[in-house]
Amino acid sequence: MYSLGRGDDSLSIEGRSHQPHSLQANFVGFCSRCGGDLSSIAYYRVSGGRAVAAFCDGCQKPFLLRFDESWSFKDESELGRDGVGGSAPAAPGASRLTDLSREELETVFTPAELRDMERCERGEAYTRQNLYRARAKYEKFERLFGVKIEI
Repeated sequence: MYSLGRGDDSLSIEGRSHQPHSLQANFVGFCSRCGGDLSSIAYYRVSGGRAVAAFCDGCQKPFLLRFDESWSFKDESELGRDGVGGSAPAAPGASRLTDLSREELETVFTPAELRDMERCERGEAYTRQNLYRARAKYEKFERLFGVKIEI
């Protein structure tokens, strides 16, 4: 779990607190979810490398970018704020339904497909045919929104 502290920009990684060594705001890349600009909030030295807390101008979400000591990119994950933890890194390029905009999902999938995709993701009983139809649309969703779904 990753989260920024309330007011002091301390970074909590798996229960350990890290203080920022810089609060400089810079363009640091593009959001993997929406393609918006990522701007740095704070820079940290962490075990195994460095971390940058960043905010996406597009989807309005904070992220944690992790790098090794030579600033080679390792992974990206959502970042919580005010004691609410973010998620650990997901599989590269894969997204869960709960992380996606409902409006985007409803653009491509029918209500029955969405219902059964959610049920499958939670491990509940679902209608197989609805999931088959939804899976046939995954590529279209990725093409439209740049997000790959894996259920």
